[in-house]
Amino acid sequence: MNNHNNGFLLLCDFDGVIQKVYYNSILNNIDDLSGKLFVNVFNSTSIGKSLDFLIHIKKDQFTFGWEFEVNNNSESVMVYLGGALIDNALIIIGSREKANIEIIINDMMLINNEQTNIIRSLEKKQTIPGDKNGEKGSLVFNELSQVINDLTNMQRELNKKNVELAELNYQKNQFLGMAAHDLRNPLGIISSYCEFLEEDKDDFTPEQFEFIKNINLLSLQMLNYVNELLDVSAIESGKVTLNFEELDIISLVRSIVILNKAISDKKLINLHFHSDEKSIILSVDKNKINQVVTNLITNALKYSEPNTEVLIEVIKNTKEIIISVKDQGQGIGEDELNLLFKPFQKTSNKSTGGEKSTGLGLFIVKRIVEAHGGNIKLESNLGKGSTFRISLPIDSKAA
Repeated sequence: MNNHNNGFLLLCDFDGVIQKVYYNSILNNIDDLSGKLFVNVFNSTSIGKSLDFLIHIKKDQFTFGWEFEVNNNSESVMVYLGGALIDNALIIIGSREKANIEIIINDMMLINNEQTNIIRSLEKKQTIPGDKNGEKGSLVFNELSQVINDLTNMQRELNKKNVELAELNYQKNQFLGMAAHDLRNPLGIISSYCEFLEEDKDDFTPEQFEFIKNINLLSLQMLNYVNELLDVSAIESGKVTLNFEELDIISLVRSIVILNKAISDKKLINLHFHSDEKSIILSVDKNKINQVVTNLITNALKYSEPNTEVLIEVIKNTKEIIISVKDQGQGIGEDELNLLFKPFQKTSNKSTGGEKSTGLGLFIVKRIVEAHGGNIKLESNLGKGSTFRISLPIDSKAA
């Protein structure tokens, strides 16, 4: 295959993971491309578009005329892309100039010929000892070829279904994102009006004031649901961005604990914070980590009985910071552990104060932690409580 100075040719599996780099003179870090998702090659602003590109390859077998921006030696350059689906593999070609279709097809044929040569070499090896004319070997090969053809046809049907599902999921995320965005503003306005009315408590009867409080409470609850839907839509479309800043994790976690004291006191639960460290400076997205810790604490309070304890600890070791939230609540059965970090999934546990849940919180928590290059683990004993531990690396900003 000829070397190309203004482009690249990649082989990806059906999920978009780069398996082989045939040539590359545009994309940075050539040695690092194999094993990476194709969509991660581009700038974060192009992830959604690159997903569309992959979906069109799977749907139409061929697609051309796509334009993307990539970083090349700290310089943003325009790249023109085309792709094809061949034997359940995605062949992707990029060029700094609008690629000639004949060149693209020739390159793809070279790759296809590699696969053809492999099949031919297998055919030659099908001779059975004692079969001088090769008739038995030919029969075996023909039967094997028929099986392979049948499997290929089945695989193509599955591929079509996968493409349809991917498109439906993409459309679902778009709908959720638009609907949630349109709902968030009016809900925020309702809550603000209620807070304004609550300041004039003396102008209302006790019954009217209670109505206003309930309206505010429900609007805030709905606003939280809407925000979770927006988070899920962003996560699944690959549009989550992290705004890193250096801050004191000890101070952040302690402030979250203090903000949740009103809830714990109301439920007669002892909410306690402990750390041997006075200060730990770490580069994270403040709002996202606040969301993570808040979710874990409110979950612990949600499923804990009165006169129990929820303990939050922050530990530092040589490579990572560990934030743990331990409760003495209901615990989670082994048969339900696999549901926890999946969207819209709930366990059989019932909240002790009638609190509601969308089943999205832990899914969002896991994705945020992983985006920071960390991980989350759970230890749980049914009837004895649960401990969630998130670890955040000290020396890296993101995975």
